[in-house]
Amino acid sequence: MAKRLISTVLTVVMAAVLLTGCVKVVKIGHEGDLTGQKEFNPGDSVEAIWDSEVIPECEKKAVDVSDILAKYDGKLTEMGEEFDGLKTKAASYYNYAVKLEGAKIIKVDKDSFYGTVTLEVPGYTGKTVVTCQIGKYKNSSIRDDMSFINFSDFTNQTEWGQVNTSMLEKVEEAVVKPVYDDLAEGATVNLVGCFTADSNDAIVITPVVLEVK
Repeated sequence: MAKRLISTVLTVVMAAVLLTGCVKVVKIGHEGDLTGQKEFNPGDSVEAIWDSEVIPECEKKAVDVSDILAKYDGKLTEMGEEFDGLKTKAASYYNYAVKLEGAKIIKVDKDSFYGTVTLEVPGYTGKTVVTCQIGKYKNSSIRDDMSFINFSDFTNQTEWGQVNTSMLEKVEEAVVKPVYDDLAEGATVNLVGCFTADSNDAIVITPVVLEVK
């Protein structure tokens, strides 16, 4: 019985070799060389697209905040797909690329966990509060407003979240940190960034370009 079992196993193995032509041995940790599935590195992924794709798309789509407020002040959640608004399938709110030029800083909060500067939009006298994030960042507006980034391109929810985390780390290191000490009341800023329209009377911008005058 044992001999018959061994013979059967050998037959199956030989058949597999003949059908495939060869058997390739792959070292542990190098399985991706055979399967094509490489280890996901969110930092490298963001670094590769930040200057070449993220910033150009934001700058191309960005609408002036004053134009948004002129039409949707007090009803920001109703903008929908106007102004190239985008949202993921599971999301409730749209995201938008925006810009501001010559906006005066009227309040600085560097003490809170989620630090911000409050901005005076040129020509606007309404009640909507416009801020730019400069501390820890609490949304995914940049990732979710990119037309070339889709959840279906990722293996799982973890990778999807890691990309957003890496984007916010990029904002911190490359966008905010270089001008952080210059962010003071009375200074003026030019910026390009994204926000999620989850409030009717507040615009919280995560910057991809931030200049202080």
